[in-house]
Amino acid sequence: MNMAEKTYVCTDCNELIHDSDPHAVWNNSEHFCLNCALKRGIIGPLYWLDTCGIGIYHHATYNNGTITGFQKWGRGYRKDEIKIE
Repeated sequence: MNMAEKTYVCTDCNELIHDSDPHAVWNNSEHFCLNCALKRGIIGPLYWLDTCGIGIYHHATYNNGTITGFQKWGRGYRKDEIKIE
């Protein structure tokens, strides 16, 4: 960790967030971890998937703690579900 790096606390879950962390979202003066930002609707499910290194989906939805990702598969789509804590 860089000595000039600041540490913040997620507004919702109190998880520690570093300002260089790619899994952090800033909304005005509030700071959120990636999961809490998704739950609040600050980011979309496709952004969450891409940031977590799962960039294979064409589109995605979020509903009640579950991301449903749709991957282009032949003429249709393959559906995967990912549970968020």
